[in-house]
Amino acid sequence: MLHKLIYGIVLALTLGLILFLNGNIHIPNNPLPPMGKFLNPFGGAWTSDTRNEKGGIDLENMHGLKDKVEIIYDERRVAHIFAQNLEDALFAQGYAEAQNRLFQMEFLAKAAAGELSSLFGDKTIEIDLEKRRRGMKYAAENATKGWEKTEDYNSAYRYIDGVNAYINSLSPKDYPLEFKLFNLQPEAWTPLKSALVFKQMSLTLAGRNDDIENTNLLYHLGKEDFGYLYPERQSVENPVIPTEKPFAQDSLYGSKQDDKAFYNQPVLKAFFENRNKGIGSNSWGVHGSKTATGKPIFCNDPHLSLGLPSIWFEVHIHTPELNAYGVSFPGFPGIMIGFNEHIAWGETNVGQDVEDMFVIQWANKEKTKYLLDGKEMDVTFRVEEIKVKGQKSIIDTVKYTRWGPIYHTSNDGRHDMAMRWICHDIPDAGEYNVFIDAMKCKNYDDYLEATGTYSSPAQNFGFASVSGDIALRVNGRFPAKYGQDGRFVENGDVSANDWQAWIPRIQNPQIINPKRGFISSANQVSADKSYPYYFTGKFERYRNRSVNAKLEAMDHISVADMQKMQSDTYSHKASDFIAHMKTMIQAPALHPNEQQKWNLLTDWNYEYKAALEAPVLFDIFYKKLAENTWDEIKALGQNMDVNYPEDWRLLEVIKTDPNNKYFDMTATPAQEKAGDVVLLSLKEAIAEFDSRKSQGKGNTWGEYKPLHIYHLTRVPAFSAMNIAADGCPDAINATGYSFGPSWRMVISLEDKIKAYAVYPGGQSGNPASNFIKI
Repeated sequence: MLHKLIYGIVLALTLGLILFLNGNIHIPNNPLPPMGKFLNPFGGAWTSDTRNEKGGIDLENMHGLKDKVEIIYDERRVAHIFAQNLEDALFAQGYAEAQNRLFQMEFLAKAAAGELSSLFGDKTIEIDLEKRRRGMKYAAENATKGWEKTEDYNSAYRYIDGVNAYINSLSPKDYPLEFKLFNLQPEAWTPLKSALVFKQMSLTLAGRNDDIENTNLLYHLGKEDFGYLYPERQSVENPVIPTEKPFAQDSLYGSKQDDKAFYNQPVLKAFFENRNKGIGSNSWGVHGSKTATGKPIFCNDPHLSLGLPSIWFEVHIHTPELNAYGVSFPGFPGIMIGFNEHIAWGETNVGQDVEDMFVIQWANKEKTKYLLDGKEMDVTFRVEEIKVKGQKSIIDTVKYTRWGPIYHTSNDGRHDMAMRWICHDIPDAGEYNVFIDAMKCKNYDDYLEATGTYSSPAQNFGFASVSGDIALRVNGRFPAKYGQDGRFVENGDVSANDWQAWIPRIQNPQIINPKRGFISSANQVSADKSYPYYFTGKFERYRNRSVNAKLEAMDHISVADMQKMQSDTYSHKASDFIAHMKTMIQAPALHPNEQQKWNLLTDWNYEYKAALEAPVLFDIFYKKLAENTWDEIKALGQNMDVNYPEDWRLLEVIKTDPNNKYFDMTATPAQEKAGDVVLLSLKEAIAEFDSRKSQGKGNTWGEYKPLHIYHLTRVPAFSAMNIAADGCPDAINATGYSFGPSWRMVISLEDKIKAYAVYPGGQSGNPASNFIKI
């Protein structure tokens, strides 16, 4: 009997172990995959290899194809698609992107929808809640409503059919490694998922505002000081569309906002997620009159989040009607940045604020009714179920108003705010086809028409052609605003406070063949002060100076010149500050060690090279200078959201108003002026710089601010960390933390186009692949 009992116990333990290893028995908060499945030599991680990464694919037997289709992979795993018609080509694009990036596509869709907790458990609940409250899925649903109005809607959706064809061809042993790691099964791709991927990019590029910060600052500083410290325009600017003549429109749309629309109370800290300022992108095109070949050169250099795999997918699409090459955004059809036999095109972010916050006046204590134009309005409830791996689902009910979802909440309900975001709106019919139609264009008229239905996120659409044209348009849908409409939180009890009209597309700033011989955009302001409509946002102030100054000075420009320029690390910000500091810092005020460090800055060439120490010292100095100058504003930030004045404005005030009251530090009995604060900040920066060195911390720029390229899942073994990289956000070679040049392209539009490109991350999404590279 004993041996039978022992046998029974062993059998039970063995069966239990088998069930556990295969995921049939679940341990709460256990991050590991079912290890039996994961380590299975016949269908686990070992079979997620690179055996299918070579050669080509013949798709002619796939359901629904009209003719023969081939996908040929070259030595860098770039997909070259050859089809006899556009529908089949889009099918093949979907198939190739799924074959190489299926987990990335699924991850981005889940991230946008607020569904990451189904993968990662409770670690991502707050991220998912933020996406639900922001209305990301609502935005994607509205996007599909607009796309469905497209005339050739079914043809364009052949891309989605291609994704699903690849998914349906998989057996569990073929699943990408990450699916096995998280014990997932690929699900069918849908138009909604493509919309979610697109809205995730929209969030990155157009998902921010400073309404709360500006409202708080205006309240506490007063109108005069706020206007002085936070001007929106510089005295000298280099707008995206150069000033050749003042803007003059036959008729204007919209109406000026009543100042009573602005909410005039401070907003204390509450649930609100804002986004840090990105570091932007560069694009320029040079007319043939300035090039060595007499033909245009077009360059595009988007600086976005660097990841493994890359956010882009390099692809070549050939049919009898088009022959296009460039990069797509996995999950979305067409080529977003690229060229064909006639033209080259690319984009940079506009940066205008298209996201406004409205304070809701609740009509009952349950917060189910709100006031609008003197009437009680019912909120719409959207019940959001957040599935959490290893736990019960979380139910979060989001309230929607006329303006959009309630996004900012406060304990007392006095500052509950709804978000009016342009990316929630139903887009124009045809937006889904913009980057498909761009591939077919032969001239600028074609390109204007093809991209004329693009809505958001707004982009600067650059263009150049073999026929000799260069052009640039600020493209997208913009509300017609005046005054400072959209800069502050507004009262949400009056419908007239909403956007009243749209700027007609023809009135968006644009130019073709400018007199100066080049176009350029580096996320600076869109147009000069003569442009009649108001816009606010986050605009770049230094990179555009570098781009324009170099292009103005150059002649007989070659491709090599452009490639070198894209890697330029010079900072006008550092140059401007240190040049003026030289007039303020006197040698007797410094100790010998301090003088040595000061010499390190004054002898610096303002290049942000990874091996240099001067950029580190300047970075520490500027942070000290801002904190010491804006100590009053820093104190406000303990209880509410605020921003410091921009760096260029700080330097202007130092130069023109050195006795300004804000230089007086509240924590000291003395009455400081600009020179005192600059000297103190320099001394503090030197002390911190020396302290870092004594602690064994690296003081080169590459050690101080290394670049991190994360895998989507943040798994360290799949990521590339602590890369010593040249560049900074203020340089043409704009890098910072995990941002940098995500795709670098130089196109010489000669009779036979010559194209050069590079991007980090490689083609494959498989962490074990030879085609995922830094």
